[in-house]
Amino acid sequence: MLPWNPEIGDILTAIISLACRGGEQFRIPRIYSVLSELKGRDVFLSTLYFSITGAVCYSRQIEETLRTLMAKGILVPAERDTVIVRDEAAEEIRARLRGTLPSSIYRSLQDTSKRFYGRCSGSSRRTLASTARERRKPLPKRRSLRSGNRARPACCHRSSVRDQRGMISTTTPRRGG
Repeated sequence: MLPWNPEIGDILTAIISLACRGGEQFRIPRIYSVLSELKGRDVFLSTLYFSITGAVCYSRQIEETLRTLMAKGILVPAERDTVIVRDEAAEEIRARLRGTLPSSIYRSLQDTSKRFYGRCSGSSRRTLASTARERRKPLPKRRSLRSGNRARPACCHRSSVRDQRGMISTTTPRRGG
């Protein structure tokens, strides 16, 4: 196969169409913000340029690609800032990409597309509270290395404790208290 030298419009078209089930509705500002989030993690999106003004994220490259996809009939405008992905057009793009791209690139684009759809739907969005709960797993109980599994009294030794970041802090207990 020939090497694939994609333009950003081709990549965005692939991301929008590969994981599509058809009929999905997306708000255009949400498309901008999700692609901006994915840009830092994904090699395919590294060439995107964004202008961020306040809470608004905008990219001229994405705007041009969305207009092209609407002109081709892949995206259908629904409301003022909402588009719907047409299923038949997405199937044609998937078939064309499957036939022209090497399988490793196709799978990578498909993974990026799945992340895009997960973020747009909000199903895979993790809150700060849920990640904090995952970090607070209980520490395993310490076992004594002494014979008979007898532990020393708290006043006679130093204790080491791992904090939430996995760092070890050594404390000496107070005597007589």
